[in-house]
Amino acid sequence: MIIEQHALWGDESTAEHPATYTAYLADALPGKPDERRPAAVICGGGAFQRVAEHEQEPVAFAFLNAGYQAFVLDYVTNSTGDVSYPAPEADLAKMLATVRANAEAWRVDPDKVCAVGFSAGGFICASVATSWKDRDFASLVGDRPERIRPDAVVLGYPLIDLRVTRDERTRDPRIDLRVPKTGGKTGRDLLNDYLSMVVGGEATEERLKDVCPTTHVTRDVPPTFVWGTADDKTCPIVQVHAFAAALAREGVAHEVHVFDQGGHCLSVANRNTCFENEEQQRAVGAWFDLACAFLARQGVA
Repeated sequence: MIIEQHALWGDESTAEHPATYTAYLADALPGKPDERRPAAVICGGGAFQRVAEHEQEPVAFAFLNAGYQAFVLDYVTNSTGDVSYPAPEADLAKMLATVRANAEAWRVDPDKVCAVGFSAGGFICASVATSWKDRDFASLVGDRPERIRPDAVVLGYPLIDLRVTRDERTRDPRIDLRVPKTGGKTGRDLLNDYLSMVVGGEATEERLKDVCPTTHVTRDVPPTFVWGTADDKTCPIVQVHAFAAALAREGVAHEVHVFDQGGHCLSVANRNTCFENEEQQRAVGAWFDLACAFLARQGVA
């Protein structure tokens, strides 16, 4: 296996474009030197503040074992640069185009490139999947829309609608209490600061709706696999139901799994991602095989 790390936008990362990626490339099998593999571009979560490590390399190895070439994207976060929409989405678009541009060298089938996102990474993947054709993502990376279109999408406990996040967190009246060590800001102030950071401006109802992937679902969305848990307090499952309903209305091939328990941040739910949550991991552990079977039925395997 070859593991390589590269700057995404050039020879070196810059303040404007800090994103990097790590390629996990399986060696050619004996007797099949020219065999092309499908590719999985992986976007971990982390609330746009960082990228969670347990949703990166363990996921890459899982997809490698399933026959994919794997690419872990360290998209821009608040800790590395300007995270406001659509900067992380542009990073994913650039990564998808980069995989296709290097398909021969990396032994990738350019028609079998899927995007895999967890939590905030799911928001990024869903955004590109729903708007690859209609928004400026392609022009931001200097490529054609079809080059940044994922051939399929896998979303794990995704953030989909920031309005739901806002509404759920403002139900508790304690949101208006001042928070220690924040210069006198309340919880509501901090939430509004966070939403404004993500959307790149005032977090108005119109702006939150505009950046919501569900709003932009059309028949051009690629096949989509979504999973989550009914007891997820971070990314409430109601977002997944609304997104799936939009996919159904547009006739998009999709599969949805809602596990009754498990919470959030479960990654591939194996020994490499277990953090004293064995019971929750067991509850959702079937998702990876289900996703791989879905991808195979869609011809992205």
